[in-house]
Amino acid sequence: MNNKQVTLHENLPIIEVANPLLLDTLLSDKRTAHLILKRLYQQVAIVAPGKFEALLLRLKKLGHLPKVM
Repeated sequence: MNNKQVTLHENLPIIEVANPLLLDTLLSDKRTAHLILKRLYQQVAIVAPGKFEALLLRLKKLGHLPKVM
């Protein structure tokens, strides 16, 4: 098997939202967009390295109470 075909990520923080519109909103907000590295699906994105706590605080400031797993 070619090693370039498989990538395994350990402890990769992601954000998952119930409504894709919420992720759209977060990505269009200049105070939040830099905290999200890449959108994977309509409702899932990778949190930027080292930005988990900042995103958590920002979500709380915006009135969201995210479930952290």
